Amino acid sequence: MAGGALQDAYRVGVAVVRVLGDSTKTQEIHRVEEITGRPRFRRLLAEMAATPEGRRLMVERPELSSEHVDYDRLRALPATTLGGTYARHLDSNKLSADYQAAATLHVDDPDMAYLMRRFRQTHDVWHALLGMGIEGHEEVLIHWFTYGQLRLPVSALIMVFGSMKHLVLERRWDALRHSMMEAYRAGRDAEPLMPVCWEDLWERPLEDVRAAYNVRPLDRSRFD
Repeated sequence: MAGGALQDAYRVGVAVVRVLGDSTKTQEIHRVEEITGRPRFRRLLAEMAATPEGRRLMVERPELSSEHVDYDRLRALPATTLGGTYARHLDSNKLSADYQAAATLHVDDPDMAYLMRRFRQTHDVWHALLGMGIEGHEEVLIHWFTYGQLRLPVSALIMVFGSMKHLVLERRWDALRHSMMEAYRAGRDAEPLMPVCWEDLWERPLEDVRAAYNVRPLDRSRFD
């Protein structure tokens, strides 16, 4: 194994151990995502280039951050809209979109770096679409959905280790039996979400956006 690959493997291993100890260490999840995700994001770039929506996104490069999005305007939208739901998700969980807009540290290619950053920024939009909060077991289910969409290695790791920690050890048996596959199938069956310019859809009713992209919200009654 070449020196660079060995160093990457070491960094991933350390990051995984740290996340197992504290699943709120988002920066470590980002490290694993960047190092392990390069081959998949390289293919995803080609997929983006094959569609008008994807090409537009890569040319315009919108950002979900306070510098580019008027979050006060989103807060003023009805809770039934995509933008209103997304803003309320951020506020109710004391989240800042700016954190997910942070620069990549392990990716040099500017196109890949942007796409990874865009993926992180839209993570909370996916939360809003699926009706999920940010508890550990909910984050695990978001990654089952994400794996159905994108087949990212970081999602596979979280599916394995996160499911053991937050579903098995916490004895969330209904979620373990039903919700994991429900989330995976929802991601698999939805239209590709990475090319979507969510900024165009803030004022649309949430249910209309779900229907347009065939996104099925997850049933929280199984694990609340």
